[in-house]
Amino acid sequence: MPKQNKRVPFKEIKRTATGRWESILQAAGMSAEDLEHNSQGRPCPLCGGTDRFNVAKDFHETGGVFCRKCFSKSSNIKPGDGIATVAWFQRSTIDEAGQWIANHLGLSGDDTNDQPADDVITLVCRDKRMPRDAFLKFGATEAKRGRKQKPVARVPVYNHRGERHSHYDFAPGHKGWFDRGEGKSGMFFPGRLPEAGETWLLVEGCKDAAALVGMGYNAAGLPSSKMPPKFGRLFRGCHIVLVPDLDEVGQGGAVSSGGCLRSIAASVRIARLPGEAVETGGDDVRDVLRTPGGASKVREAIDDAEPWQPREGEPDKDGRPEVLLTLNYGWHVDQVTQHVGRLGWKSPWVPYKKRERLKVYQRGGQLVHVITEPNEKVLSGKVTMPAGSLRIRPLPTGQIPLRISDACQLVKEVEHDGDVERKAVPPPKWLIDGIASRGEYGDDVKALRGIISAPTIRPDGSILQRAGYDERTGLLYKPCGKFPRIPEKPSREDAMKAAGELLDVVKDFPFQEDADRSAWLAMVLSMIGRSAVDGCVPMFAITANVRGAGKSLLADAASIISLGRPAARKTYSTDDNETRKAITATAIEGLPAVLLDNIDRTIGGASLDAALTATTWSDRILGSSATTGELPLTTVWAATGNNLRFGSDIARRVLPIRLASPLESPEERTDVEHPDLLGFIAENRPRLAAAALTILRAYFVGGCPKQAGGTWGSFEPWSDLIRGAIVWTGMVDLLSTRTTAKADDASKNRVLGLIGGLLEVDSDGSGMTVRQIVDALNAEHDPNRYPVLREIVAELATNGGKIDGRKLGNHLRINRGRIANGWILDAKTVRGGVSAWFVKPAGGSGGSGGPDLSQGLGKNCVCTPEKGSNDIRHTQGSAGRPAEVGQPDQPDPPSQPCPKCGGRLVRLPDTPEVGGWLNLDCLDCGHVERTKVEAAAR
Repeated sequence: MPKQNKRVPFKEIKRTATGRWESILQAAGMSAEDLEHNSQGRPCPLCGGTDRFNVAKDFHETGGVFCRKCFSKSSNIKPGDGIATVAWFQRSTIDEAGQWIANHLGLSGDDTNDQPADDVITLVCRDKRMPRDAFLKFGATEAKRGRKQKPVARVPVYNHRGERHSHYDFAPGHKGWFDRGEGKSGMFFPGRLPEAGETWLLVEGCKDAAALVGMGYNAAGLPSSKMPPKFGRLFRGCHIVLVPDLDEVGQGGAVSSGGCLRSIAASVRIARLPGEAVETGGDDVRDVLRTPGGASKVREAIDDAEPWQPREGEPDKDGRPEVLLTLNYGWHVDQVTQHVGRLGWKSPWVPYKKRERLKVYQRGGQLVHVITEPNEKVLSGKVTMPAGSLRIRPLPTGQIPLRISDACQLVKEVEHDGDVERKAVPPPKWLIDGIASRGEYGDDVKALRGIISAPTIRPDGSILQRAGYDERTGLLYKPCGKFPRIPEKPSREDAMKAAGELLDVVKDFPFQEDADRSAWLAMVLSMIGRSAVDGCVPMFAITANVRGAGKSLLADAASIISLGRPAARKTYSTDDNETRKAITATAIEGLPAVLLDNIDRTIGGASLDAALTATTWSDRILGSSATTGELPLTTVWAATGNNLRFGSDIARRVLPIRLASPLESPEERTDVEHPDLLGFIAENRPRLAAAALTILRAYFVGGCPKQAGGTWGSFEPWSDLIRGAIVWTGMVDLLSTRTTAKADDASKNRVLGLIGGLLEVDSDGSGMTVRQIVDALNAEHDPNRYPVLREIVAELATNGGKIDGRKLGNHLRINRGRIANGWILDAKTVRGGVSAWFVKPAGGSGGSGGPDLSQGLGKNCVCTPEKGSNDIRHTQGSAGRPAEVGQPDQPDPPSQPCPKCGGRLVRLPDTPEVGGWLNLDCLDCGHVERTKVEAAAR
């Protein structure tokens, strides 16, 4: 006889059914709509009575329902729990209803078939209609909540950085709870974050997301009906399909979420679930899945999703901050400037690839942006930038409204049908002009000092090797290639090894001395470590004895190691106005290095002299009355030429790098190790740049010990760091090459010649007029008599092979008071107001006579370089002892090019000003040019 099952106790049935009554009663034949609580009531599913039926407030726990007609006093049916509900709906007895529920739940009264109670995760999944396996992918675990330690299913919650920062608790019969505390809400992900190129479905909450994951989709749950803009970054490059609920809140939230994602995701579409959209409580994904063919309906809705579009008549709400415009103009200029300054830095609504291009900086009181020059570009002042260069350019006024629109949403309030509405408006002219002309941007806009393409070193010795804008230096680092990490604590031995690596690159060049190798290394370190030098950097002048020795190649080698490309080039002009324009263009662009290539004349001029000992620059903008503002000037200047000669004031600002080739045609050499030197450097640039920084970093680690050998006026910080690091590695002191600049000081050489010539012709120092000097030279037919005077006059004061007294007088007047080798050039007025020229010992009274030079010049030798050469020879009385060449005493007077011969127009001493005009004399052809005082001053 078969064993009969025992009746399952009602208590066990109720315990097991807790939280599952909705699915149980649906299985009994009731609809989901019947089982939703409605404060107004709804039609009874059994008797049809209107507005008489509703579920109990604790329905999910008890399963209780009631109907004012079915459960009236005249009825034999009494309201109660879920068992009573099944009995009422199925018109069965309580026992029959209990047995039906037990069978549905898989319960048995047979002790041998007792089943353990389901875990809370299973109960939650049944209650919320979620596939258990899919729910577990969201990280669901069992947990206890509150003081009563109520069992819950807990899933992690992700913040806008993709980090787990909170949790959400589910319990049967409850909507659920985020972790307590402000900012604890977030998104739900199935165990991983999205990756670019994937398709992801976005729904409200974790329940619909789990249902879609159970169907095989990638799905994430939003914290509410719309996504906060800050979460958009998690879906960069993804294809997004929003699947909102069929109600007004859900549909509006999808439009808002799409606005946050449209500039970040690869694509954004919105799916329309089947059914009627209502004001509140519309169907969601799980509701559709419960209908016949629900899975197919959901898939079809996703496949037919339409591209996102903003709602008609509404501003594009994509997460941009909203600015309500009023009559408070000044406040709005400041407010919108802040938003523009954050553009590209803190603007998640902007596509990632577009952010760098939209960033705005300030430089010299102007808004600027960074562009890439695809082709070779010639700037004002004839500075040529190579293709691919990053340029700092003033932000055109026409770009400002575009930046404003990208940074924020401008709105104004308008009255419509008695209501006040906010309407999107374009940037007004007063706002555009106010931002463009603000002048002082403070911390609202980041200051840009320059652009670098390799790691560099900061003034404190730390290495800047993270790409992007560096707050500490104001530099924008855009790496060209991948660079090795610079050692944190390199030793002196590491620095010596690094110096050897760099010098190995240029071992084929015919450096005159080891000091010249040190000077070239200083050029490399100055370019790559310019940000660490808190001061000025001298000009590096690469000079050679013959053409083809590799001057420009040597300069490019340093530039490519440091900058990744050749330095910007400029032909040298004696027109100081042209030079000034070039310097201004250089400062505006923030060029890191400029090469004055193939110079065939004396270097110097007021503008270039000033630029080499200045760290800021201000000038009038070409073609405008506006000025540049105070711009940082951190450019490293270099020059190349054969047997370079330097003007008086620039000589002390130059560090020569001398090449001395023994070959007549060095460009025809074939015995070089790197025939394609620049290609070799480009290929090994990361290693070489790291070697240069290793030297500087090691010097900082070593404490920057002071090196013997003196310092360099106007360039003390550079001398302490760059020269100090090189000498510290054991290399020859580079300052010894400066003697070449002093020897090639053209102005100094002119003074030496004039003083030496006067000592020859006026040995007693009584003084001679220009006419007397000319007569002495013309009357003396012995060409070996007065050789120094003849040489200097032939160079400075001849015209058609004859001595030009006017030119000679001009040169004497210009150089009056100059000192060379202990002698001073001076004049006194004699009969008729004519000047008589003589020399006297520096500091002596002179004028009435001169020193006794009857024994020749043996005791007071005055030397002059042989014309066109660096060789110093003695004119008289010296036993071959080399001359001492002093540092320049004073600069040449301001000059302009002569319109007739191209020579120098200068203002002679005591030349009067008449009505704002004065005469400038040409030292070469004697032409007199009338010019305004302001122009002459330049």
